[in-house]
Formats: sequence, structure tokens, C-alpha cells
Amino acid sequence: MFVLYIDDSFFGASDFSRDMRYKLRVLLKETPIENVWISNAKTDSHIIENFFKEFPDIHYKESTLRITQDEKDWVLSNASLKVEDITIRPYSGTYCLVDTKSGQYERIYLDLFPQEETDLVSIFMDSIQEAMDHLSPKKEKMKS
Repeated sequence: MFVLYIDDSFFGASDFSRDMRYKLRVLLKETPIENVWISNAKTDSHIIENFFKEFPDIHYKESTLRITQDEKDWVLSNASLKVEDITIRPYSGTYCLVDTKSGQYERIYLDLFPQEETDLVSIFMDSIQEAMDHLSPKKEKMKS
């Protein structure tokens, strides 16, 4: 399963947070992501809950908790996401696409794309597809 991992900086009141929240909204509307895990150090949970009301098919979890996914025990804290010997730290303006089966992840930098970009959805979808291709094990072609 693939999970989008972010921190609570997306839900702040600053212009930067509003811009990142807009980009997150576009991403969630246009991609097949079903699970979001959030390291929440300081945001009121109601703010996050209100945001996800727009996405009833997306399951989100906030720190601090343990999650068993794909036979691995994940720890979602206010400052990181951990599994086995892997620690993923969130950074403002980024998200991590995490493959919970392999434990691999790729960080995507949302603040590299200007809001004026007319093909923003394509950029997001290409980034996610590349990350999924990179993280998924290569399947050998069947011989006929």
C-alpha cells in the first residue's frame, strides 16, 4: 500500500501553508492516494478533520500512534514516521510517498512548482507515478 506522509505545516494560517494546502488538495483530488499519515505537533485536530471532510474516501491518521500495515509496525510520532531501522522526517513544503510493503519512500518537494503552473496536475501525477514505479518491485515479463 502507498501512503502519503506529511506534517501539520500544511494546515497553518500562513500564505505558505495555504499554498501547500492548495497543492495538497489538487494532489488528493487527482491521484489514487487513499491513505494520509500526518505528524501533528501543534495543529488543532478539528482543522485537519475539516480539511479531510472534502475527501471522504481518503483515510487519514494523526500522530501519535502505532500502525500495523503490511506486516510492519509503524510509529507515527509528532516528529517522524518510523519502521524497523527507517526514520522519515517531515519537512515543510514536502510530502513523502511511502511504500508500506517495502518501507521505501520518495520525498516530493511541492514548493518547487509555482502556483501559476498551468499543468500542475500533470506534474503531480507524473511525480507520483515515477515514485510508484521507482518504489514498486520490477515485474518480469511473462514469456509466451
